[in-house]
Amino acid sequence: MIFNISAFTHLGTIRESNQDCILVNGQLLNKGEVLLPEQDSCFCFVADGVGGNRSGEFASNFVLEKLKVLSDANPENLEQLLVHINELLLFESQANIKIKGTATTLTGLVCNYDAFKIIHAGDSQIWLLRNDMFFKITKDHVLTEDEPNSPITSYFGGAGDCLIFDNDITVNESIIDDVFLICSDGLFKSINVKFIKSILNSETNWKIITHKILENCLQSGAPDNISLIIIQRIN
Repeated sequence: MIFNISAFTHLGTIRESNQDCILVNGQLLNKGEVLLPEQDSCFCFVADGVGGNRSGEFASNFVLEKLKVLSDANPENLEQLLVHINELLLFESQANIKIKGTATTLTGLVCNYDAFKIIHAGDSQIWLLRNDMFFKITKDHVLTEDEPNSPITSYFGGAGDCLIFDNDITVNESIIDDVFLICSDGLFKSINVKFIKSILNSETNWKIITHKILENCLQSGAPDNISLIIIQRIN
């Protein structure tokens, strides 16, 4: 499997800090963008810090720093390793009053060893564009899905162990020309699904696509941090 990958993370126009982090095939970013053409694997994650303070930024960076060293791990063992990372974060936060309760979501896509796996905990999202159908393949882990800013029910860290992975996602493989989007919840606070689909269908240059999406988010006000990873399977 071969992929074109394009990504960015941005603090938006209102927040004072970016609690989002992204991990894109070994590159960890808290700001800026990355473009990786013709990748023979995909190990991509969005982590969105929970809580509205600097401790959320600590959690998202902590989890992705630990996850970064696991990029060669077999996807089938990944959830077990992530449970251990959650335990480390809980221990770290309980020992330091400044970051007590720190928490983060985590959503990602892993394709290597001819395996395809989605990791999802929280309210970041994965969308799939396939044969002109653009649909969400994750379900937000929140108390009430139709209620804005509803409390998150699955996450890393926090006051206790609240981590539950979603194992009911039905997409088990990718096909050529699939386009996956991994995003923090800030993306759809700024622009809508139809607009993103129209950009994906009107452009073939992935750097231009990510720039257009970011520019329109910022022009629309971008009230939250925004992170996006676009993954196109080309072979």
